[in-house]
Amino acid sequence: MGYKRRAQVVFLGGLHPAPANLAAHYAHKLGEQWLLARAAVLPGVAGDVPVLSDDMLAWADLLVTLDAAALAAKPALRAGVQHRHYPFEPIPAVTDKAAWQALAAQVRARVAGMIGGMQLMEKAADEFNVED
Repeated sequence: MGYKRRAQVVFLGGLHPAPANLAAHYAHKLGEQWLLARAAVLPGVAGDVPVLSDDMLAWADLLVTLDAAALAAKPALRAGVQHRHYPFEPIPAVTDKAAWQALAAQVRARVAGMIGGMQLMEKAADEFNVED
């Protein structure tokens, strides 16, 4: 069981859809027990990732910006929505396979860290709520 409920996270890319796609993918693959994730991009970013919408922001508990453009364009968030900035820049050249693999590994490690934090909160909550 996740900590209270799964955190709803929107990963926002402002320069390229790949980091947001990767982050959402790893959140589902590594931590679906703790995170529900969606990928989004800013308007004008080409690719198959949806543009950030008001509905996504209303759904989210956490907005994670993934580059300087996303951070600069971060919309106002409703009360209770947290923001984190995990920059993944520069975006590698399309032909640089090693750089793309390194980017994927960095994104995976960051998402795994988020999941680890959720696991620690769950453990702390379980230990605090132990009935005698």
